[in-house]
Amino acid sequence: MIGPKKYRKQLLDLGIEGMEIDVSTIDNAMDTLNKLNEIEKILKKIRYNVRTDIRRIRLDYMAKLQEVDKSANKKSGLFGRKKSVSKIVQEKKMLTKERNLTIATYDVVENTIDDYLDQIENSRYYIKNSIQRRVG
Repeated sequence: MIGPKKYRKQLLDLGIEGMEIDVSTIDNAMDTLNKLNEIEKILKKIRYNVRTDIRRIRLDYMAKLQEVDKSANKKSGLFGRKKSVSKIVQEKKMLTKERNLTIATYDVVENTIDDYLDQIENSRYYIKNSIQRRVG
């Protein structure tokens, strides 16, 4: 599992921010279109990995919540008492909050990727129209 910081670094390394769309000639437009297609493939792979990580996080926390449920029936402590219901609920709330915060950091990365993919689609449309105007 890769952390959200590494995903953000991968996105930064792609050089999407500040990328110029050059349609001055048909060759430049085609090169730009090819670059966008390559970047799109990479973005889709990163998004797939992010979604896989989110699924893993959910499964991990589901297992942790089940552990809390199992520990509720066990007697523990000095006098062999069961955990109180309020303590179990509190543990579950804490785990749920922790899970949601962890997933939120991955959601930010996924939303950024979706944003980039939308921009690529719009740029692709612009480039194709530009080429079509030049060709006739």
